[in-house]
Amino acid sequence: MKNLIIIALFFSSLLSAQSYYKKISDKNINTERQTIAKNFIQEFLNKCENKNFTSFEKFNIAKKFEMFLDEKISDICQKNETDLGKIELQNLNSAYFYKISLTSDPVELFIFNAKTEKNPEIKFLSVWVYQDRNYIRGIVITKEKPINPNKRE
Repeated sequence: MKNLIIIALFFSSLLSAQSYYKKISDKNINTERQTIAKNFIQEFLNKCENKNFTSFEKFNIAKKFEMFLDEKISDICQKNETDLGKIELQNLNSAYFYKISLTSDPVELFIFNAKTEKNPEIKFLSVWVYQDRNYIRGIVITKEKPINPNKRE
């Protein structure tokens, strides 16, 4: 009986520790956050294309992500230019609700279709936006939708 309780506690801790994504139906997508996500991606792409690595003035950006961008944006842009060429943002593919735990802020993930000049396997440009005050949490370009953290490249 004691072993059963220990096993049950172990599995319940795994379940609560795992994050999950829940698809948001098209009619329930927050258009304000969708627009913020799209505009952020476009500004990011424009900064890379113009080699303008200044701060993002028009957006609320989570502090850790802002520090990451300040330090790495030029490297990221250079790598994207070398590996992918020109990146074109297309239409919204889907949106997901993301919640890690009861104490974390909920996030919405907006996944847009993308087209790259040099690598047709890359298909998605995604942005995470906190529901609280629409802060940008991150951006990624991938072959697959980034909804399974164990499969990220």
